[in-house]
Amino acid sequence: MTTKKIRWYAPVFLFLFLQLLFHVATISYLTITASAFYAIMASESALWIILLTRIKARGILHLQKKTRLLVLFGLPISLLVAGIDHLFATWIGLHHEFAFIAGLNLLCCSLVIGAYECLYYIRQWRRLFIESEKTRKSSLQVQYKFLRDQIKPHFLFNSLNSLTTLISQDPEKAEQYVEDMAAVYRYLLKNNGKALTTFKEERAFLSSYLLMLHTRFNDALIIDMQLNEYYDDFLVPPFVLQLLVENAVKHNVVSKNNPLTIRFYTDEEDQLHICNNLQKKKNPPPSENTGLHNISARYALLPEKKAISIVEEEGIFKVVIPLIASHVLKHMEE
Repeated sequence: MTTKKIRWYAPVFLFLFLQLLFHVATISYLTITASAFYAIMASESALWIILLTRIKARGILHLQKKTRLLVLFGLPISLLVAGIDHLFATWIGLHHEFAFIAGLNLLCCSLVIGAYECLYYIRQWRRLFIESEKTRKSSLQVQYKFLRDQIKPHFLFNSLNSLTTLISQDPEKAEQYVEDMAAVYRYLLKNNGKALTTFKEERAFLSSYLLMLHTRFNDALIIDMQLNEYYDDFLVPPFVLQLLVENAVKHNVVSKNNPLTIRFYTDEEDQLHICNNLQKKKNPPPSENTGLHNISARYALLPEKKAISIVEEEGIFKVVIPLIASHVLKHMEE
């Protein structure tokens, strides 16, 4: 209901209220005329009280001040209107005491003011809720953009580090590595705007990325995937698998004598387990812990907040990430 509708409906309601409550046993031309006049005057005076109050205290954060102003403006205006009502009643020949008319007008004003204020607070809360949702979604978009933008320099930095090492060891492999790297980077740039992607697409991208790693490590890197096609349409943040493989390669020895095995498998709770044997480098390259932090932060930003699990025990390093049901994508796009 709008303010305009309240202004039209309030006098009708007050008229019926006054007739049924006070004049039901003495319905006459005089009582009907008086009730109509009282209803219109009470309704209009309530509107003026509301308007004067909102000039001094807008919004919904100043309830005590608004209450004081309603009393400050309401009492004198109600008494003034009651005086006009009393004069009108006397003029048409209806003898009502001033105290009775004043109390009646005060009651009617309170009812109308209550209706106006209820509607006002509902509309203000709705507006604040909508603005809050817009702010929240805008904030999420900014955070997603920041986290996605981190991936590109992070991936390029680590790839160039690997390329630097490979150039000194095997120039021919370095050339193949550059070609694979270009193909993977094109895919990364193409899909970096997504908040979520299907598990099937992510696995396809991982396969392309693994070509780069096999160019460098050959059989020293073993990938064991035990995945069910049932999860193809589930969702993950883009490049999660690539970041986890990259993280494992960066921090562990990968050699013919000490191969690094990375296993992928799912469980009955719709979670993906990525684990590798721990063989930490004695002098690991500088790390800003961007990979795991990025993945954790991106899961935390999802509408259905998810958390990843990181476990290091008995020579195994494992990360467990949730696979997200496809309906979540609709919430991300709204």
